[in-house]
Amino acid sequence: MVDTIGRLYSNKIRWRLLLIQLILLYVPSFQFFSIPTDNGSIPASLCYFFSLVFAPYLMILLPHLRLPHWSILGLFVLVYVLALIRWPQYGLSKSILHWAFGLYLIVTVLNVGADFTKEQWLRLLEVGACTFAILHVFYMLENYDLVLKLLREYREGVLSADQMRVNCSAIASLTRGGRNLDATWLALGGFFVRGKKKAVYGTYAILFAFFGASRVGMISSLCLILWTLVYDRVFRLTFKNLKWYILYGLCILLLLAGSGMMRVGVESIVPDSLMFWKQSEMAETENLQPEEPQIIDGYLSGRGAMWERFPQMLRDNPLGFGVGNALRVMRQSYGFTSYEDVMHNVFMQLALDEGILGGLWFLGLCAAFLYGQRKERFRSPFAAYLLTYLILSVVQFHGGEALMQFTLAVFLLERNAWFMVPWAKKVINERGETTYATPESTVDHP
Repeated sequence: MVDTIGRLYSNKIRWRLLLIQLILLYVPSFQFFSIPTDNGSIPASLCYFFSLVFAPYLMILLPHLRLPHWSILGLFVLVYVLALIRWPQYGLSKSILHWAFGLYLIVTVLNVGADFTKEQWLRLLEVGACTFAILHVFYMLENYDLVLKLLREYREGVLSADQMRVNCSAIASLTRGGRNLDATWLALGGFFVRGKKKAVYGTYAILFAFFGASRVGMISSLCLILWTLVYDRVFRLTFKNLKWYILYGLCILLLLAGSGMMRVGVESIVPDSLMFWKQSEMAETENLQPEEPQIIDGYLSGRGAMWERFPQMLRDNPLGFGVGNALRVMRQSYGFTSYEDVMHNVFMQLALDEGILGGLWFLGLCAAFLYGQRKERFRSPFAAYLLTYLILSVVQFHGGEALMQFTLAVFLLERNAWFMVPWAKKVINERGETTYATPESTVDHP
């Protein structure tokens, strides 16, 4: 039976299965039903069910299963333990599924793709990102009525920045997380796109970020552009191609300005109080300038209301409320009334959910990652992807995103940052060194 399963899950079959899994992670909107809980509904997405296809292969690898580095595994264990402890008092959030599936996903990638080369991983992540981009284009074409309506409003320039943000929220989302997540994952996927097609991919990511007035999309696109100009073999900036980049930049600026998306992008980034060209307009419509807290909260799209409650909640419960429960408690006991269900700041999210220990653990992982890149300076696309994620985690995400966990697992493979289960058999090689009975990872190192 073991030999039969091993032959069935050949290298090519496993590569294709992981590719399908990656694409399904990009589009979790493929959902069969939802499971109601006392703190939100758990979506029964196709990506969860499809991941079970790897279970037979993981079962035969059980005697020598690979686990993520103890620093990563320890954070997951902390999340699970605290969720169980806090369950009777605060309930069980749907976020527990993200963290449970995240660890399973990391273990799957570490073991199913253990013998993949770096080229295979880059190809897999590239095909996944390009497939998502193509699906996204067709999804926008399917909703062309709304797209044309927004472009017409942008060009006419009759809407305020707040009105434009409200209208942009109606843009259909393929990731089920709104246009901000769509724009973010588009740009992050660009780190793995290679060759001349990267120019088309990157252009679409930039245009959609401006079209959706997505500040996180613009930030992630900027990170992609900077990394590409420094490290990409095809598009690295040189004096020879400088004129072509200037021409490309002018074309993008003309397109954004002519369509009105430039105004949308600028006004979504710059607070109203700093727009000198709007001061006269604001003075005509308002006798008094808005108070500073109102300006900040409006600019942060409600994040300010959550973040200002963070210090008090952390003082009241330094041990944490349990994964995903912070916002629920904030509504019940701290006067928060917004629809948000995550803190949009990974550190604050973990600090409130998992306590001071969870917040410090996350900061320790960030410090270790940054220190580990002191020599390579994020040359690897996997490292650049994670760096951009950390930058965005200040204003986005909750820490348990499956797409990030998938890429994190590939990064751990690249660094050999994993260990065998304690019961794995060890052998002595010809040089007298102790090794495991299974072959070491063949992933190339940069």
